[in-house]
Amino acid sequence: MANTDLQLPPFVDSVSSVAFHSRNPHLLLSSSWDRNVYLHDLRNPSGPRKLGLRGAILDVAWAKDSDCIGYAGGLANEVRTVNFDSSETQLICKHDDAVRCVEWSDELNAVISGSWDQTLRITPLDPSTSQPSPTPIVLRLPHKVYSLVVSKSKIVCAMGGRAVWIWDVPALKKAIDEGKKGDAIEPWQRRESSLKFMMRAVRIMPNDKGYVTTSIEGRVAVEFFDPAADVQAKKYAFKCHRQVVEGVDTVYPVTGLAFNPVHGTFATGGGDGTVSVWDPSAKKRLRQFPRYPAPISALEFSADGNSLAVAFSEADEGGTTTAKGAGQGGNGVWIRTCGDECKPKAK
Repeated sequence: MANTDLQLPPFVDSVSSVAFHSRNPHLLLSSSWDRNVYLHDLRNPSGPRKLGLRGAILDVAWAKDSDCIGYAGGLANEVRTVNFDSSETQLICKHDDAVRCVEWSDELNAVISGSWDQTLRITPLDPSTSQPSPTPIVLRLPHKVYSLVVSKSKIVCAMGGRAVWIWDVPALKKAIDEGKKGDAIEPWQRRESSLKFMMRAVRIMPNDKGYVTTSIEGRVAVEFFDPAADVQAKKYAFKCHRQVVEGVDTVYPVTGLAFNPVHGTFATGGGDGTVSVWDPSAKKRLRQFPRYPAPISALEFSADGNSLAVAFSEADEGGTTTAKGAGQGGNGVWIRTCGDECKPKAK
């Protein structure tokens, strides 16, 4: 492994998500099936702070303008704040099944959570007290939520049944301000995934013009929001994270996905324990990093685009132990410094 990787202390269980701070590239949140949320300061990586919750944690996000508060959701069917300064947690909202995804929206001043209970819940916070609304807005969905992403203008939710629903944030804000609730709030677009198998991750392009999804069957799809025929003609999908193992063509799930916010390139991580960087405009792979010790479970770029957090988990899908050149296994987060290697090549 390249010397550029900063290795955070090993985890005892699978790492479910990683989230860099929106302004400070040295601060990283991570969540684990060990029921803890961790706050890492990469300038002093050996001693992360941690806070425990009930049930395995599946996702984590930063609170607005805070260096010590985040939101977490998981198998306890709850979204809670985690405050590392006070060591306290507070209930944001409850779901009827596991919370798979947690995001923060500046534009809505709300926590958005997606669950296996087939709902998206929008919990506005009081601007003066930061207290959560006792009555979250509940958007009913046709399937379980697998991945969720929020930008300034869009919310994209990838679900079971190959369903992708997209909300326009300004229209959603208007509907909420008008007091609309539930089924009165319609998504902007309802789509079917271009990928034939179950989706694992979705992320929005930094320019807000489209999104990328990945599937369990070693494929990635690049899509665009604008429904115009000439724009839709530009969408495409490609195969990745495949290798021949003992003469058999083996396909791995694409579990990690992250856009570089500066360069517009994106990284994918797979069950084969590898991470690749792609240029969506040139439709080319820029590079593949040396194999990590176990299947990739999450990826995230820092806001300055200079660091990539790579989470790997030995119990995740894909089982690298059978893959050629497999590592030692284990659960961890390594930080890769990636200056020019994530820049698109000059045309």
